[in-house]
Amino acid sequence: MSPFDRLLAIMTKPGVMIGYVGLIVLSFLYFDKPIAEYFYNFDVRKHLALIGWITKLGLGVLYMSLFFILAVFFRYIRTNREWEARAWFLFMCVVIPNAICVFLKVLFGRARPNLWIHNDLYGFYGLQFHAPFWSFPSGHTTTIMSVVFGLSIVFPRYCYALLLTGITVAMSRVLLTHHYLSDVLVAGYLSLLEIGILLCFLRRKSWLAPAWVHAV
Repeated sequence: MSPFDRLLAIMTKPGVMIGYVGLIVLSFLYFDKPIAEYFYNFDVRKHLALIGWITKLGLGVLYMSLFFILAVFFRYIRTNREWEARAWFLFMCVVIPNAICVFLKVLFGRARPNLWIHNDLYGFYGLQFHAPFWSFPSGHTTTIMSVVFGLSIVFPRYCYALLLTGITVAMSRVLLTHHYLSDVLVAGYLSLLEIGILLCFLRRKSWLAPAWVHAV
C-alpha cells in the first residue's frame, strides 16, 4: 500500500472522521477568532516576510498552467506517454478540487478574518459573490494540498516531505490572517477525499495508468 493510500485509509476511518469534524467545530466556536486576532496584532507579514512568499506556493493558476503545458509538451513535442499521463493526472488534481472549492466559497459565503477584525462580521452569510466572503474553504490550501497529494501518488518516496511542505503553506494562510484555522482544516481534508475519489475512479477505468500504477 502506498503512503497516500495508507493516509487515506486512516483519515476515512469513522472514529478519525468524527474526531476531525469535532476539531473543526471546536475551532469555529473557540479557536478561530483568538488565533486570527493574535496573528493580526503580531503582523506576521512585517516580522516574517518569508511567510508572504511561502503562501504564494498555493496559487492555483501556477500549477494549472504548469501541468497543462507539461502535458502538451510530452504529448506533441517530446513524446513520452508516462510523463504525459502524469502531467494530465496532476492537472486534474488541481482543477477538480479548485472548482469544487470555488463553488463552496460562493455557496457558504464565510466572512474572512479581516471582516471580523474591522467590521465585527463572523460566520457564514450564504451565496456571496465577493471575495471578502470567500474564506471557507481556503483556496490556497486546496491547491497546495491537492498538488501534494497528487505528487505523493506519482512520487510516493517523497510523500512525507511533500506533506510537510503542504502543511507549511496551508498554515501560512492562518499566520497571515487570510483564513481561519477551520478553513484550512476543511480544505485539507476535502482535498484528500477528492484526490482519493479521483484516484479510485481512474483505477476503475484504468485511465492515466502510468501516473498511478506503481502506487497500487
